[in-house]
Amino acid sequence: MSRAGPNASAVGDVIDDLRESTPSFPLDGSDVTILHSPSDFYNQLLHNIRHATTRISISSLYIGNDALSRELVQALHDACKATPSLEVSIVLDYSRGQRGGPTSSVAVLTPLLDAFPSNVSLHLYRVPQLDRWGFLPPPFDETIGVSHTKVYLCDDTLIMSGANLSGDYFTQRQDRYIQMHNADLAGFYHTFVKIVTDHAHHVQLVPSATASVSSNHTTPSEDRSPLTTSVVPPATSHVDFASALLSLQDYQPTTPRWTTTTMAIPTIQFSPLDILHDEDTLSHVLHRLPASSRIDIASGYLNFPPFLIRLLADRAFHLDVVTAAPSANGFFNGNGIKGALPMAYSLIEAEFYDRFATSQLTLREFNRDGWTFHAKGMWIQHQDEALTVVGSSNFGQRSYGRDLESQVRRHALDDKYADHN
Repeated sequence: MSRAGPNASAVGDVIDDLRESTPSFPLDGSDVTILHSPSDFYNQLLHNIRHATTRISISSLYIGNDALSRELVQALHDACKATPSLEVSIVLDYSRGQRGGPTSSVAVLTPLLDAFPSNVSLHLYRVPQLDRWGFLPPPFDETIGVSHTKVYLCDDTLIMSGANLSGDYFTQRQDRYIQMHNADLAGFYHTFVKIVTDHAHHVQLVPSATASVSSNHTTPSEDRSPLTTSVVPPATSHVDFASALLSLQDYQPTTPRWTTTTMAIPTIQFSPLDILHDEDTLSHVLHRLPASSRIDIASGYLNFPPFLIRLLADRAFHLDVVTAAPSANGFFNGNGIKGALPMAYSLIEAEFYDRFATSQLTLREFNRDGWTFHAKGMWIQHQDEALTVVGSSNFGQRSYGRDLESQVRRHALDDKYADHN
């Protein structure tokens, strides 16, 4: 028998509770666009970059070195050339962003730094766990924790996604991508990216007698001497970073919180610094929802933390969960220990399935020939109201225990603006 949560209430009432204690942003439903495919995501990114006039803020795990990724970097180059006052701020993960040396994200972006040193800044956020575990070689250092957020901002237009910036994510790796056009919400995430960059390592060009900045901002030619960079640690502490992240909870929209068809609530999670906003918000929502609510969850890596499994099981919601089949797991046919991960996730999946009554849980696997599944999200439906979650979190144990994550909860009063993808 399902147990009603304390003071169980409709979705709208739960959102009203959250709005009292966390930043929330009213949106017009028409300002929200669902992007359905990797190519939609890529083409929209290029469009937004090419039409940016003021500032671009990007937070991602890494940027690839394939042709499509380099075309995206070229779009940034062209945008800076077209708009000399454009500000571009990029923050990647410290470990993943440097992995590969001459083929790393830093190497791919170095010519952009060289061409537009006054416009472009590149930072690498180093998780505090590496203070103790920094001796681990790549890629094992990434298992300790990474900067995992995926925030793609051009002026007042935000694409919130779980996708990184590389060829797989632009072609045959299915993820989710929601575009929201709103000055206040964009301002929140521009501020978030600035906070991360202010507390991240700064990638700087090393002056060279043979590597000069081109006067007309053309792409550096192949016959020039290789550019070199240095990575400068921040002057701030982990405590400073935690304090700055917490300050986002006081962020105030410049427009009144009037009733609209859609409301967006951003959350941050970084448990190594005791930032538990996303976890606390999710727990509050699941505690308060009526047990008759339907909850759909997508995660490419099904490994929910104990608190989430307990909440889902104890409340006895009807659940529909989709994850990657072993062949659609991003580590399928990987080298070494990575190749064993799809089977490990299958075992975790079986344990999860056994935890629930078959009448309560529907468990599905994504399996499309030649594709991998990286989508993550949550959809909550109760009567005519919908609450959806989009962002970087896989809802897994490392999402809530190791990595820097951010998500947006979007509440739609009108079903036509609900995200069913």
